[in-house]
Amino acid sequence: MTNAEIGSRIKYARDLKDATLEDIAKKVGVTKSTIQRYEAGKISAIKIPVVDAIAIALNVNPAWIVGKSDDMELPSQKIPKILQYYETLNDIGKHEATKRVEELTYIPQYTKKNEEDYLRVNAAHARTDIEPTDEDQAHDDAIMNDDSEWE
Repeated sequence: MTNAEIGSRIKYARDLKDATLEDIAKKVGVTKSTIQRYEAGKISAIKIPVVDAIAIALNVNPAWIVGKSDDMELPSQKIPKILQYYETLNDIGKHEATKRVEELTYIPQYTKKNEEDYLRVNAAHARTDIEPTDEDQAHDDAIMNDDSEWE
């Protein structure tokens, strides 16, 4: 792959991420003009550590930038949808989103600990060779004896 092709991929990724030359330069620790020269294919001896740093700053696969892979996304960093949505928010939106996700952590049905308890109890009930604990049985009895009306 030529330096111009590498530069073209860097520019494409930067444009896709809506990042400025200055943004990437700061993250990489080089000048804005260095990033510009990489994009223009004007660096005669491309330095792999710099390309790796640019890829990290752009959150893309370094192997894709140098043409060793067709996959632009980092295989180990498939970004969860929630983070993709979060990145589209402004500072106020990010603050609100953080508060709302924090609120969810206070609701037992959405936490991992509660999920583990649920799975353990249901697994115990589903298998005939595992007896539910006294705590599990008391919980089930309380539910079965609940006379409250569903509204």
